[in-house]
Amino acid sequence: MNIQISNDEPTIYDTLDRSKYADAFVQVIQTCDTPLVIGLYGTWGVGKTSLMRLIQSKLSFSELCRSVWFDPWQHQFDEDPAIALLHTMVDELDMGDEGKKILTIIAGALGSILLKATTTLSTTELKELGEEYEKERFQIREKQIRLRKHFELLIKKALNKDTKRLVFFIDDLDRCVPEQILKVLEALKLFLNLPGCVYILGVDRSALEGSIKNRYKDFELNEANYLDKIVQLPFSIPPIAEKSMEEFIINLLPSELHEVIPILYRGLGDNPRQIKRFINTFQLNHQLASSMLGASYMPRLLASVLLIQYRQPELYKSAIQNPSIFVDISSGREGIYSEILKKDIPTMQVIKDAGFNHKIDISPYIYLSEVAGVRKIDFDVIMNSYTNEMKIGIIKEVRTLTNWGLKEAKDFVEGEMPVTLATGLSREKAEEVKERFVAAGANIDIF
Repeated sequence: MNIQISNDEPTIYDTLDRSKYADAFVQVIQTCDTPLVIGLYGTWGVGKTSLMRLIQSKLSFSELCRSVWFDPWQHQFDEDPAIALLHTMVDELDMGDEGKKILTIIAGALGSILLKATTTLSTTELKELGEEYEKERFQIREKQIRLRKHFELLIKKALNKDTKRLVFFIDDLDRCVPEQILKVLEALKLFLNLPGCVYILGVDRSALEGSIKNRYKDFELNEANYLDKIVQLPFSIPPIAEKSMEEFIINLLPSELHEVIPILYRGLGDNPRQIKRFINTFQLNHQLASSMLGASYMPRLLASVLLIQYRQPELYKSAIQNPSIFVDISSGREGIYSEILKKDIPTMQVIKDAGFNHKIDISPYIYLSEVAGVRKIDFDVIMNSYTNEMKIGIIKEVRTLTNWGLKEAKDFVEGEMPVTLATGLSREKAEEVKERFVAAGANIDIF
């Protein structure tokens, strides 16, 4: 019996039939007008980094391009991300002492008092300074112009006589603290938008827009428009094709478990990283079940129990106390779970296809799933209703959760129910949010 546990690290191998996207981007990068910022948008685990690695791998065969990989979250406590990005470039492209010298000049200029002057002067001080301020502003502009020339010089050094494009892969920007995210975006807009440069951002757009909205909450700023002014070519990573997803699952499983592929395909969704994690746990359970149950073991039942645990934790908890609940549901007696299962057709179908019946004891399968269970990575917190007399407390909790203003939070709470309070949380964090809102008088579900 072989177990093939997979890690969830990004890969340059095209296991999801995305080579065609990488080829298209390579063509764009080699022929586009520069500077250009490309946004690869997708949620956690959909394969943003793997697609970027695939693009970088294909670019390595081009004499026209040199590439730099930058992880801003590893530098999120640095004073200036532009310096960190350029430092990475100098190191990765082995630009030697000359590159380091120019980088030192840039770092010193960015840290100067003059460059910070515009952010430390109040409105009153500006009026009082008058001509003196205008003179200082002129000096600042002059210094910024010289600074940009230093940026240009460093980029030209990186673009040797044979290289036409310098491609920066900026990964996991949405993992950074909001202030650092804004610093990176501002650097792209102010200093790094130079000829010959292409920037590829791998981000969760909704998370990025949330950071922008939070940072500029006191201004009338449309976060989508703000981002679109920086990103000239947006690309949302599309869902994985059915055939590609099926092949992806097949390649993760030993042949002895191929019988469960239809169930896994139906119940796991299309997030590659979550699928890998689930299948790793399933295979461990499979080995334990084979030893414990012997000839009576049915992989289909084990896969189904784990999927229910993964998709509907509350239903799974009920089954721990009453295993026959799966038999009831498969026979059309959903009981108190009818509304939930109407919204979750895949789970309903998994239960019906599993073959649960009163002749089969599923207690061992539930026991195994408790010992080595799966946990859904991302959870959504839904507010279904609240008691009207507690509305003020609910609005307060919404403002704490979102950093919204009073009017925005009030409009949200008074809108049509149900509403999503938070999405993409860990189970622990989701439970914390639920507890706070329940205490404030709300009816909350976690999915």
